Amino acid sequence: DIWTAIAVVISGKLNTAHIPQSKINALIIQALDENEEIKKQIIADLTSYFERDFACETYLEVVLFYRGFRAVTAYRIARSCYLNSLKLTSKFLQNRIFEVYGMDIHPNAKLGKGIVIDHGIGVVIGETAEIGDHAFIFHNVTLGGTGHAGGNRHPKVKNNVFIGAGATILGNITINDNVNIAAGSIVTKDVQTNTTVAGVPAKVIGEARKLQ
Repeated sequence: DIWTAIAVVISGKLNTAHIPQSKINALIIQALDENEEIKKQIIADLTSYFERDFACETYLEVVLFYRGFRAVTAYRIARSCYLNSLKLTSKFLQNRIFEVYGMDIHPNAKLGKGIVIDHGIGVVIGETAEIGDHAFIFHNVTLGGTGHAGGNRHPKVKNNVFIGAGATILGNITINDNVNIAAGSIVTKDVQTNTTVAGVPAKVIGEARKLQ
């Protein structure tokens, strides 16, 4: 079935000489069996790739070839471990996701459903970052801290947000629903609903276009 296929594909990428594919595969299957919410999120992610990525022709190619989908799926397993006090295991998965897919997603970060990370390389999502449902994120995007504060220090991105390639969003700020952030922008202040921002620093340049 689809869950077996996903577990095999991801465990085949994340295994190491010391931790074989069979153990990672079993960990993934266990997390999926114990948490129906993860399954719902993964299905929503898969559907979003198929519907919103113009290069995508089949669901199967998403599972087999789309690094963003596989990285976020692996993150969801890592987060399940993190929330179940298996923090060392979750950090192992975080590190392997970075090594294999070039994305650093902290397992304590909160990602909603229907997430698309296109290309994916260079994406960084910090420990206290939050992303709502149906975000579309390109490569080299950072959701980071400013380096001047600890604790709750990363961005809170709401629903239906588009983040262009190379955009940097810093600090405990809120990016509200239906916002477009242009490629290369640096965002350090809250962004209101239904707006497009661009520039360094980012400024409002108009209303947001509707995401397809």
